[in-house]
This record gives sequence, structure tokens and C-alpha cells, in this order.
Amino acid sequence: MALYSDYPAARARQIIADVFGVVSVAVIISVALAVTAAIRGLASFGRDLEQAGAGFEQGLSDAADTLGDVPLIGGGIRGPFDVVAGAGAAVAQAGRGQQVLVEQLAVSLGWASALVPLLIVVLVWVLPRWRFARRSSQVRRMLAAGLTTDTLAARALAREPLARLTAVHPDPGAAWRANDPVVVRDLALLELRRAGVSPSALK
Repeated sequence: MALYSDYPAARARQIIADVFGVVSVAVIISVALAVTAAIRGLASFGRDLEQAGAGFEQGLSDAADTLGDVPLIGGGIRGPFDVVAGAGAAVAQAGRGQQVLVEQLAVSLGWASALVPLLIVVLVWVLPRWRFARRSSQVRRMLAAGLTTDTLAARALAREPLARLTAVHPDPGAAWRANDPVVVRDLALLELRRAGVSPSALK
């Protein structure tokens, strides 16, 4: 597949565009990873909450176990400690929930911050480059198979801007129908330039 034009100026623009595109993709991915890491940092509050709740629960549970062994009054004293220990468990669970929420948010925003810019890069850079490579390769294959200047000129008449066509001849369609060899070749060269194929490819 022909990735680059045979014309130096066009090839230089394509190379610059490719370098810029690759750098853009690297920057987008780096920013997305940074966004994900920054949001994940917020989970530290949830971890602290979980540890505090778990520690509170464990301490009160140990106290309840100790006081529960006191003869006669142990059962009555243990009850309130168990209730408060349950509150500590709820705090720990809330901390775990906050961590899960932060992780989901980090992943979602990380993907969003990557996919939207990458979609723009695809539309602005990848698709035009792919269309050029396909068009250039197709023209090269057709030339190798015997494509004539007449057909190339007809394609140029159908696709080139009017300003470029009239620069070749004031009435390029009429000149093409009259089979003017100079106009036909100049029109064919317009199509070759559009496909990034050197005039030397013409037989």
C-alpha cells in the first residue's frame, strides 16, 4: 500500500501530519491515564474511612467480649458495645463503597477523556490518510494494468475543483471531448497529483 505521495511537498506534509498524529495519540493516552490516576487518588478517603470503621468495630467487639465474661452483668453490658460495633462496621462498609464508586468514576472518566479526542484524531488524521493510501494504491494498480490518460482525465473532470480545471483550459470538458492531447494529459496529471502518483507512472 502506498502510504506517501511521490511529490516531495505533499510527502513532507503527510510525514509532518503523521508525526503530529502519533504525538497526539501519545499525549491523549497520557492525559487519560493521568486523569484516571488523579481520580483514583480520591479513594484514599474511602480507605481511611474503611480502616477507621474496621478498627472501631474490632476495638468495641474486643471490649464487648471482655465485658461479656463478667459474671452476672456481662450480658447486659455487652449489648450496647455490640450495637456501637455494628455502627463501626457500617462506617467500614461505607468506606468500601466510596472506593468502588471512585474506581468506577476513574475508569469512566479515563475512557471518556481518551475516546473523544481519539475519535477526533481518527476523523481528522487516520481516515484522510487511509483514503489517500487506498486511492493511491488503486491508481498505481490501474496504471500497471494499462489505465490510460483519457480515463484519468475523465476522473479529474469529475473530481477536481473547477478552479484547477479551468487553469488547465477555459473549457476543459470540451477540450477533453475533442481529445486535445495536451489538455487530456494535463487533466490526467491533476488526477495523478491527487493520488500522489508521479507522472513517470504514465506509460
